[in-house]
Amino acid sequence: MNPAPQLPTQAPALPDREAPLSPGPEAHVRAQAKARKKERKAERLRFFFGWCEGCRAFGEGF
Repeated sequence: MNPAPQLPTQAPALPDREAPLSPGPEAHVRAQAKARKKERKAERLRFFFGWCEGCRAFGEGF
């Protein structure tokens, strides 16, 4: 009985470290979600500080 000949195995090729990684479509989606989150936060802060200014304008009666 002859065992099956074994082929030499090679390690998988590693990407060049100098080559920039191209952002995939998920990076674009993530960036859009982050921008929407920042817009919501800015809107909440505008509302909050607007409320504070309104209270201050009424003589801090609240």
